[in-house]
Amino acid sequence: MATTASTAAQNRRTFERIAREFWNERNYDAADDAYAEEVTLRTQTEPDVLEGVEGVKAFARRYHDAFSDFELDLCDVRASDDVVYGRYAVRGTHDGTLRSPDGDIPATGERIELWGLVEARFEDGRCVEEWNSTDAATMASQLGIAPGIE
Repeated sequence: MATTASTAAQNRRTFERIAREFWNERNYDAADDAYAEEVTLRTQTEPDVLEGVEGVKAFARRYHDAFSDFELDLCDVRASDDVVYGRYAVRGTHDGTLRSPDGDIPATGERIELWGLVEARFEDGRCVEEWNSTDAATMASQLGIAPGIE
C-alpha cells in the first residue's frame, strides 16, 4: 500500500502533467489518463458543474480556441494526501471567439495575463474533482468588455 507521502507525490506529478500536457501542449488524450471518467469540475465562469472527461476537454478547448498562444504556468503547488492545490498564471492573445454560457466573445486581439487557483482531489492516481477559480474580472477588463480593474 502506498504511503501518504508517495500518494501525495504521485498526485502532484499528475497535477503538473495536466498543466503541461493537457493545458499547454493541448494533448487532450492526456486528460483520459489524468482524470477519472466521472470527474466533476466547478468554476465560477460556468453556471453548472462540468461532468466527465469530455466536459473537461470541452472546457479547455473553448480557451484554446479563443487564445491560440494560451499558456498556463504553475507558480505554487502543494500536495497533501489526496488533494493538490495550485496557483497559476495564464497568458494569451484573444484571437478567436471565446464561447461562454453568458454569450460568445468575439476576438479582440488583446493580451491577457491573470492568475488563478485550483484545488484537485484524486482517487487512485486520477483527478475526480476540481475546483478552479480564475480571475475572470481581470480577464474581462483586459479584453475590454468590462470596466478596468484597479
